[in-house]
This record gives sequence, structure tokens and C-alpha cells, in this order.
Amino acid sequence: MNELMRITLLLVMAIVLVPGCKPNSTVTENEPAAAPEPEKRPNLLKRKTQEVVDKNKVMAENPALIEVENKVTGNDPLSTALTGYIAASSRVNVLNFQRQIDLMKATEDRNPTYQEIVDVIKQNNMEFNALPDYQMFAYDETTGGFGILEDPDAKKAFYDQVK
Repeated sequence: MNELMRITLLLVMAIVLVPGCKPNSTVTENEPAAAPEPEKRPNLLKRKTQEVVDKNKVMAENPALIEVENKVTGNDPLSTALTGYIAASSRVNVLNFQRQIDLMKATEDRNPTYQEIVDVIKQNNMEFNALPDYQMFAYDETTGGFGILEDPDAKKAFYDQVK
């Protein structure tokens, strides 16, 4: 029993003390350390955003933008599932936030301004599921509409890069 206690004590001490020990470094002070790896961007399914653009301002800057409603497309089960997720989550985000805008309209009897929308998003820490890089959420304060804008040129460049 005494021998078992002694071995257990040695193992516990080894477990406690060994992680604190550092092996001798092979890098000298004159050699620069390796550059840290750049942060990887989370995949589209994990990204969230609070970015909403002013539709009228962005459309004036880039008239090629079009308003879209994401739909399920794909040639294989994986891409169909991914586009289905993007379509469903973006649609839910648009409908939920449009409901918030409608409530604001009802209480104030006017469309909220773009700045009021941005403030509501920040104050309530609202996050939307991220869209592909060639799409963005947009608010039109003249109509009170909330939707998705797409840049066809950026979409083409994105798909050309993937090929």
C-alpha cells in the first residue's frame, strides 16, 4: 500500500510540474520568430453580420445592383443544401426585420430613417446570417422596405475565381 501511495504521489507531482517546464528553444534571439498565421475567415454558415446599407445611396453609387430573393438552386446534394440554407435563413432575416420596421411604422406613423434602423440594430445587438460576398442587406427609407441587393459583376467575379 505504501509503495502504491508513493507511485501515485510521484505521478501527481509529474502531472502538476511537467506542464510548467519549457524545453530549450532552438530559436536564438537574433533569428526572427515565424510570422503568425493570418486569421481564417469563418465559413458562410457561421458568419453573422450587422451590416445594412442605405438602398438609395448604394443604388446611386452602383446602378448595376439588383434586388433579389435568394432561391434554392444546385446541381448536387451539397450545393443544393447550402443554397437552401442561405435562401431560408436570408428570407427569415428579411421577414423578421421587415416586421420590426412595420412595428416602428405603426408606432410613429412614418417610415423609420436609415440611421434609426442602424441604431436599432446596434442597440438590440441584432445579427443577420451573413450573405455571400456579392450580396448585402439593404433598407429603403422611402418605401420602408428591407431586402437583399446583389452585385452581378461581383457575383460573376466570385464564380470565375472559384472555377
